[in-house]
Amino acid sequence: MYLAKLKLLQFKNYTQANFDFSQQLNCIYGPNGVGKTNILDAIYYLALTKSYFNLQDQQNIKHAESFFVIEGTFMQDKIDETVRINMQNGKKKSIQINNNEYSKLSEHIGHIPLTIITPNDIYLINEGSEERRKFIDGFISQLDKNYLNHLLVYNRTLDQRNKLLKNFFEFRYFDENLLDTYTQMLSSSGTYILEKRAKFLKSFIPIFKKHYKAISNLNEEVEIIYETNLNVDVSYLENLKINEQDDIRSLRTNIGIHKDDLVFQIDNYPIKKFGSQGQQKSFIIALKLAQYDYLKQLSSKTPLLLLDDIFEKLDEQRLNTLMTMISEKNFGQIFITDTHESRLKNVFDNMNQVDVAYFNIEKNIY
Repeated sequence: MYLAKLKLLQFKNYTQANFDFSQQLNCIYGPNGVGKTNILDAIYYLALTKSYFNLQDQQNIKHAESFFVIEGTFMQDKIDETVRINMQNGKKKSIQINNNEYSKLSEHIGHIPLTIITPNDIYLINEGSEERRKFIDGFISQLDKNYLNHLLVYNRTLDQRNKLLKNFFEFRYFDENLLDTYTQMLSSSGTYILEKRAKFLKSFIPIFKKHYKAISNLNEEVEIIYETNLNVDVSYLENLKINEQDDIRSLRTNIGIHKDDLVFQIDNYPIKKFGSQGQQKSFIIALKLAQYDYLKQLSSKTPLLLLDDIFEKLDEQRLNTLMTMISEKNFGQIFITDTHESRLKNVFDNMNQVDVAYFNIEKNIY
């Protein structure tokens, strides 16, 4: 699968723009602040129904306007399909495929597999557990619609159960049957999510380690450990029942998959505290490249790869490794942003049998 055409209307800094892309490599260049990353974000929108950088849809509408439209034409086995996203102030976001609107946005997730690598991805190491849960949940959701549905049910039920616990305290009553209903629902979806995360990591981690070794060219041992506050020796439901009194006292659900974390280690130490800047960059790039490989193996479509500002943020050794991978055609369609045309051409003009398209955003030369 590849993106042949992209149309933007009132999206971020674009009043109107049209792009015809190469099915292999697309280099988008221009000064900082002209909207290179916004093109990548529009492509991410078409795949995941939301922005990678700003989750408030209304804030992605061009200043002083009331709506935006993103439209992409994708090709798969010589068959084209058009995905259109329409966001208007005061209205629900609309996503259509070939003019047929989805009843639920979640129905579209996974239809266009995609991996994005940006300088800001270091947050996966530096920020809290919520960001790492979002990473693994978003990843698995591209491949498993049941997982996404269970995740939506779990989050909704968790919110309802927590509100009920607060109501018990505020209104001085207790309804055991109602609490049991939410506990059962939470247990059902939580069990599914916990099992799928464990199964996913078992097959994902070896791919990740292979990429880290290739990028770092060192013998460091890296590891991803799944950390949960659940007692794995008893059922999910029994965990919730055992901790029920603590939940009632604290007015919230204290254990469960919403508290779990991914622990990133290097040589048996947390990479956040003991990893160098270079080691952390290698870790993140390996994580994202492993994501791409995993999607490619399990999806019926070749994923898109978006690389934002990598020349500015990677040292020469890591950059050369990544460019070698690209030249060997391990990937499908790729989009790369950079500030310098000459730097892009020095790298890619020497690659044989790679179709490269260049887009000058500053001068709007398409």
